Formats: sequence, structure tokens, C-alpha cells
Amino acid sequence: MDATLYDDQHDEVFEDLISKLTGEQGQKSLASGTNISDFWNYLKECETFFTSDNYKTGTYSHNMENMLSLYMLNYSIPKKLTTILRDFGLPQSTIKEGSIESHPIWDGYVAGDGTLYAFAKYCQLDPMWTVVLVYYVWYKYLHPKGVHDFIKQPCITTFNSSSPDGARVAIIGDWGTGTYKDGQVHECPAQLVIDGIMALDKVPDYIIHLGDVYYAGTRREERKNLLGMLPSHFNGKLFTMNSNHEMYDGANGLYKETIHNSKFELQKGSTYFSLEIGDWVIVGLDSAFYDESFLYMDGAIFNKHGGQDQVQFLQDKEQTARAAGKQFMVLTHHNPIEYDGSALTDSKSNEGSLWEQVVVNALDGRIPDAWYWGHVHNGIVYDIPKLKEQGKLPKITLKEGEKPKLRCCGHASMPYGEGTGLFNKETGKNNPGISYFGETPMNPPNPTLSQHLRVLNGFAVIDIGEGTFTETFYEVSNEYPGGRPKPIWTTPKKPS
Repeated sequence: MDATLYDDQHDEVFEDLISKLTGEQGQKSLASGTNISDFWNYLKECETFFTSDNYKTGTYSHNMENMLSLYMLNYSIPKKLTTILRDFGLPQSTIKEGSIESHPIWDGYVAGDGTLYAFAKYCQLDPMWTVVLVYYVWYKYLHPKGVHDFIKQPCITTFNSSSPDGARVAIIGDWGTGTYKDGQVHECPAQLVIDGIMALDKVPDYIIHLGDVYYAGTRREERKNLLGMLPSHFNGKLFTMNSNHEMYDGANGLYKETIHNSKFELQKGSTYFSLEIGDWVIVGLDSAFYDESFLYMDGAIFNKHGGQDQVQFLQDKEQTARAAGKQFMVLTHHNPIEYDGSALTDSKSNEGSLWEQVVVNALDGRIPDAWYWGHVHNGIVYDIPKLKEQGKLPKITLKEGEKPKLRCCGHASMPYGEGTGLFNKETGKNNPGISYFGETPMNPPNPTLSQHLRVLNGFAVIDIGEGTFTETFYEVSNEYPGGRPKPIWTTPKKPS
């Protein structure tokens, strides 16, 4: 491994989980029984990606990310916690203990979407991801009443400025790692990104975080890895969103620590909001709370239990925007299309996929003019008309001249590599329909085991002026002079 991945903070986390599972509520759950076996069976299915060696040759799936989860739950966490989990039905891993160190994956592997499989801090095989699984088990199956209530009242903000330059918004996704030792480099990606935003020639009027505070969005992690990383002079200029990782702690860290903090006073305690700037209306949605997929991985804005308030809000804001001749943007944590732009994301929900819920159900088939999301740890710009020409996204129908701006912006902090499914290995060129993706090698001095496969992290900025809309994706590096970010992809300004 790159370094020791457990420290005193992690000991506290493990003790917290042990206390929960052995406490009164845990024992009641053990006595009454739950449908937790469904989750254990899911992890068994995930493990087959590894045991069959299918993770390199088969169709990419998010489930690959959990292919060593059973192994780690059995062999990589404190034995006391493993023993307790076995009382709740944790199955044995089919992978022999100690065999991973001699397996080729130990040297690192980059998946199609850029996910970096390595035994290093925050890489996909970091043993601390087991914390996510145990918190999920607790709030999903053993103590669901501990999940925070969904706050139905949305937040509405209008940007008022006499400046002809309009407003600037920085968008960062999956940023909540906090600071950590990143090999021999001076600063880790999370610090580089926030410092890079502050070093722009024009500092943004707002910063929007698309969600994910690691590992499990606990109250301590929200304080340290999100709130503690944001400059105090940005109080009242910040938005953040719910995500799968925030849900692992039952959304308690998000609601009780972050949303009610003065830094996020604009949100008024809500996880969905609107921000109106000039001729654009931006709506941020909670795509995690009502997601019923395993580990909240698919994304949903409603289910049979609730979420219609959010749907109505989305409909109202979109109709108001259209009636006023304004452009309409949606923000979610989850991705509505597959990472390579090949299809809509799949969903086992009876209420449909995220795209179907937002576009088909809520917006009556009208596609937002722009849609930004995180969740996938990469920065990707899609050319939707070109993808359609390639026979991709068959369920999306474009009107003549319609060119929706679909963007993945989940690369603000997590280590990731050059996504093998985003370019042609023979020519080295991007796949048709992929205008940009993160591929600049990190190339640090004296790279650690994972760093030799990594590419640069970054963020996006949108500038909204009088009849203009410009997007810029930036990359950050310890090697860039003065900590200034480097613009790597941008759209030209268009006249009104």
C-alpha cells in the first residue's frame, strides 16, 4: 500500500460502528431479523467480477467498485467488527485471505470511467470504504428510523447585480476528501481545487458542491472535509447537495452539520434549490434521498414514499423559466447517462431511471439546456448530437437544432485515472461525442504506487452575462506556478 490507511480517527469510526451494532437497537434488529440478506447477496454478485476476472473484459458496471468488499469486511477491518457483522449474516469471502497482495490488481488498474483500483488513500481499494458499507447496513436495514427526515421546503435565490459581467459560478463535485498526505506532493487535490478557485482572475460569486463527503458523510467528516475546507468569506455564497455518501450516515451529517451552518445559509436547510442569474434558472435536485438502489448508486428524485414536492418544484421552475424565455439548467449528484454517453443509466426502480424521472416524468420530455452532475469521478463534456449520430442514447429524442449541454464534473478531489472507455486506444483520440475528459497525467516526482496511473483533478466554472454563457473546465496541479488552475476546455461566448 502507499501508506498506512488507518489512523486514530478511523479507530473512533470503528468504535462508533461497534457501539451501534452491539447497542440496544442493534440487538433488537438481530432478534427481529431484517432483509439484510439481500445486501449480502448483492456483495456476493459484486465479488464475481473479481473471481471471474471479468472486471477487465466484461461490460463496465458500478458494481465492480464493490468486487473486493466482502474480502475487506472479512479481513481488512478490526476482527471484533467482522465477528459482529457475521452475527448479522455477513458471508465469507470466496477470495483466499492474503491472496490479494500477489494479484496483478495490487499494481493498480484503471476502469473505463477512470475509477482507479489501487490500495491507496481514497482509491477504490482503500480498505476504509468498508466503513461506508457498515454505515449503510446500519441505517438502511438495522436502524432506518435514524435517517434524517427530508426537508420539503425548497430554497430560492436570485442573483441581483448591476455588473455587466453578470455572475460566475464554480462547480465542484465529489470534493469531500479533506486534506490528506498524497505521497511526496505538497498539496492534495481538494486543497489544490479550492486554492485554484480562489486564484482565478475573477473570484466566483457562488460555489456549488455537487455532493459526496467521505467516507460516509458523518458529522465529523462534514465538519472536517467540507466545512473546514471552505473559506469563511464565502459564507452565504455556497450550495451543497445530497449524495450517496451523505446518505450512508442517514443524511444526518449533511442536515445537522452542513445545511444549517452559516456558510450555507442560502439553502435554508434544504437539499434542493434554485438559483436565478440573468437569463438562466439553475435548479439543484436531491437525487439521493429517494434512491432505493443498493448503496444509493442509481439516483432518483422521488419514489413511492415521497419526493413529489421536489418534482413539483422542478416543474414550476422550468415552466417559469420557459415562459420568461430563459435557459434552464439542472444539477444533480447522480449521472443520468452512462459515463461514455452510450445510454441512459439503468435503474431497477419502478419509477424509472433518473433521466426518465426528470425529463420524461417531470418535464414532459423537455430536456434541460444544461445538466451538470458528479458521482462519476471524472470531468467529461458530452456532445449529445454527435453521440446520437453514433447511434448512442437511443431513448433521447432531440428537436432540430437542440444541443443540450450535458457535463460530468465529479473530479474535484478523488484520485482517478485515464478512463479507458473514453478514448480509442489505437489512435489515442477521444471517442466521438466526448469533447473532453480528464487525461492529463499527474506525473509527480517520485510517484507512489497509485500516482503513476493518476490524472489531474479539476473543476468547472460557468460565466453568465447579458445573453452569454461560457463554460470552462480547469485542471489543478502542484506543478502549476502560483497554484493557478489551468483552463483546459472552454466554450465560446455566444451573442444573445
